[in-house]
Amino acid sequence: MERSVDALWRSRSAAFWRESMPYFRYMAQSGLPGVIIMALLAGITGYGMLLRNLPANFPVVLVGVIVLTPLVCWSPLRTWLREADIVFLVPREAEMPAYIRRSMRYNGMAGIAAVLIGCAAYLPLYHAGNGRTSLFVVVLAVLLLKLLHIVAAWRERQIVTAGSRRVLRVLRWAATALAIAALLKASLLILFANCIVLLAIIYNRLPRYPIPWLTLIEEERRTRRRYTLFFSAFADIPTEPAWVKTRRYAAWAAKMIAYRKSNAFFYLYTQTLIRTELGGILLRLTALGLFTGWLAAYEALWAGWGSAGVYLLFVWLTGIQLRALAQAHRHSVWRHVYPLPEETRQSAVLRVDRRASLLCALVIWLPQCIWLVPQGYALQAVAALAVALIYVLALRPKSVKRKMSADPEED
Repeated sequence: MERSVDALWRSRSAAFWRESMPYFRYMAQSGLPGVIIMALLAGITGYGMLLRNLPANFPVVLVGVIVLTPLVCWSPLRTWLREADIVFLVPREAEMPAYIRRSMRYNGMAGIAAVLIGCAAYLPLYHAGNGRTSLFVVVLAVLLLKLLHIVAAWRERQIVTAGSRRVLRVLRWAATALAIAALLKASLLILFANCIVLLAIIYNRLPRYPIPWLTLIEEERRTRRRYTLFFSAFADIPTEPAWVKTRRYAAWAAKMIAYRKSNAFFYLYTQTLIRTELGGILLRLTALGLFTGWLAAYEALWAGWGSAGVYLLFVWLTGIQLRALAQAHRHSVWRHVYPLPEETRQSAVLRVDRRASLLCALVIWLPQCIWLVPQGYALQAVAALAVALIYVLALRPKSVKRKMSADPEED
């Protein structure tokens, strides 16, 4: 008997989380949750200090736009769809709206929870900065915007052309940032005008698919790759097919490598870092480290030592993610087919790992240099950089080399 699409959705969701639970246990055993909890406690303490001593010129509205806009606009959709569904589920397309609604409820509840957490974190700062809009009105308006975005994001996915989807996404994010800024400044007329823009995005007349199968399948594939990449930092897991993206702004790094046989693996792993999802995760993690470090250093958290701790935490987190680089191509048969010097593979991974770690560490350190040193906390800033350099240049290479040497696939 053919299952209903609702039962199919439940079974696929349960299967995904059943497969993922062992890897969550590996992650918990790594000590990462404990470090995150300590970082949160330190962040809460520093945040409390900032609220008690908030400068008169602190950009409260700008921080609100930066914090709330991504939470409101980002509307992922887990559909659990696979390529085979183009054959097996397309004949049941008339039933798929119920399937999609189930996915929208599933992701919508998580998105609303994230918005509420973001409001709970930001509104004390807004209140301390003498915000002009009622806190209740802010929460209610942000929740309404989130519901609007859940629908708008689905309408975007239905659009036939990828270029139109990208343009509408940029427009939606820009309109939302303006709407949130207007809300926080009590400029309700501008808020309503931007809401009208969002409604126009939802109800525009661009050609659409009733069910955008290929878009949904690709989105699901990207999401699974991100989980795979994250879990691969803690355990060996079956990999999804690699997702490649041309990042022209970083392509120059690979072009600087000399074309020699000894650099073959170095070139391969450099391109792997630049063009796969691992590079995107590192970029986002570095940006988050910059933002968090900026806030901590601006306030000179715990006489600068708390800010140094936040910096070292993000250096460590980037190192955790870079562990996945050693797992790349380990099952590829081509490295055994081509006459490449296998002994250079480990050294190539170490070189790419060291350079990427060092670059991330230096970029994330910039707020410490800019804010701590002028405030008289040069010792804390220099000490944090010294510890990071010891980790990147001495401890990490030993850890990566030990992991690759102990890997049975390397024999």
